[in-house]
Amino acid sequence: MLNDWIKNLFRALRPIGLPLRSMLAVLMLAGTAMLAACGGSTDGATGGPALQSPSPGGGIGAGTSILTVTNAFPISGAGSLTVTSSSSSTLSGSNRQLVIIASGTSTNGAGSLFHRITVDYDSVTGTVIGVLDQWGTSLATPAASAGCAVVTTVNIPQLCNNTVFVDPILNQITFSNTVLRGSNTFASTLNAIRLSFTAL
Repeated sequence: MLNDWIKNLFRALRPIGLPLRSMLAVLMLAGTAMLAACGGSTDGATGGPALQSPSPGGGIGAGTSILTVTNAFPISGAGSLTVTSSSSSTLSGSNRQLVIIASGTSTNGAGSLFHRITVDYDSVTGTVIGVLDQWGTSLATPAASAGCAVVTTVNIPQLCNNTVFVDPILNQITFSNTVLRGSNTFASTLNAIRLSFTAL
């Protein structure tokens, strides 16, 4: 079917007098458009998009999103974590609060590890107001907390420095080596690519 379509296009273009190279370019573009319309892909592997976003925690595919915590103090806070829930709710006006719960095993042999990450942001612009990470062997009594903010405070002395990106249209957040600091030398660094969340 595609072959016949290309032949007919070639016949239609020949009377116009386009040079052969131009006709081939048009045919290649048309073929690419046809593949895209049929759901194909140029990555040549799975037929899906070359870059896929993680599944939303707390939605379909919950438990598959990865959040990496490094440079943690205490060191028991570091690990590759599975996001078990991520949802955003209204604070006031266009301000929203995203709460991400993730769990896993500490990479430093401390056993079970839980992180609760709270992100305040503007749902219109996606501007991040602040991030707070609390972690420990239980979320009921977190052992440490660290954060970053647009404007530093006594409790949060670290600037976020454009390392946290919220897409309020796609409901996705990216942490790109987001350094967090807290009192008592608490610290952590977050990484996650296009982590999806539910906007309530």
